Amino acid sequence: MLAWNSVEANAVFEVMRYSPRQTDNVVGSVKSPGTSLFPGLVTTRVRDRADVKLFFDRCASQGSSEQHGDAEGLLRYRLALVRSLARPQPTDVVLDLGCGTGHHLVGLGPEIARGIGIDISPGMIELAGARVRDSLWRAKLTFEVDDAERLHTIPDQSIDLAICIGSFEHMLDKEAVLASIVRVLKSGGRFFCLTPHADYIWYRTLAPLLGIPTKHLSSDRFMTRSESTALLRKSGFHRNQCTAWSFIPKGDMPSAIAILLTFLDAIGRRARWDSLRGGLALCARKEAPPASASMDPNSAQGSTQWMSSCVRRAR
Repeated sequence: MLAWNSVEANAVFEVMRYSPRQTDNVVGSVKSPGTSLFPGLVTTRVRDRADVKLFFDRCASQGSSEQHGDAEGLLRYRLALVRSLARPQPTDVVLDLGCGTGHHLVGLGPEIARGIGIDISPGMIELAGARVRDSLWRAKLTFEVDDAERLHTIPDQSIDLAICIGSFEHMLDKEAVLASIVRVLKSGGRFFCLTPHADYIWYRTLAPLLGIPTKHLSSDRFMTRSESTALLRKSGFHRNQCTAWSFIPKGDMPSAIAILLTFLDAIGRRARWDSLRGGLALCARKEAPPASASMDPNSAQGSTQWMSSCVRRAR
């Protein structure tokens, strides 16, 4: 778990500085008819990827603005988490899955060699393209329409770091997404993800008690810490890290509850009580083949090295 450091201290400042607005709503969702305690979002029914694409195209047509607080402050916090856990390098080729309007990739532009953003929504890619045209880093950032479950546009073993921020919960086949990421990552490549925490007190207790919907799409799936790490292991990732981060979906809840959850988040951070914190930060690595494999005399790859080693020891 992350220590109480400058990243976490800044999170407290950003979360507590900006009061939530009860009128904020997730872009692309529909207001409830006023029968619940809070006129928040209504979950959009999803049958397949076409419905997901349609939903996010509708979000893009309305600007897809930040709904959970100060956009710049929250962006700085999320990028600080990327830097702290995934450690982007100047030589990295970075893939942003479900890139949306491209703000995370543009934010990392000065620190990486090349960035590729993909999204299932052409509308989002159009917004990302407009954003990058005004960026100093436009020569090394590209955005393409692609499906994270397939990654048709990304060659095998071409990516150093794959990031997925605020999108993984919306992806229908998470195992297929992770399999595609493993395919395109180089040996030793990293995967970084920020996603909602299923055991968060808001999702697990308060929202059901108040009858307030929490899912933008009927297919959304929030995961627990154990579910996340098990899925990463099953997909072939190693050296998996999972820690809590400060995520409070202010635009989806009444102002009074958002204020309460802000203080609970601060308590959860100091007490390392994850159920009081709304997000999970995941970082995992695609391991290179173990060094011992290259010394296996039964492998064609290692036979020559193994024989040479035997000769050296005999001498």
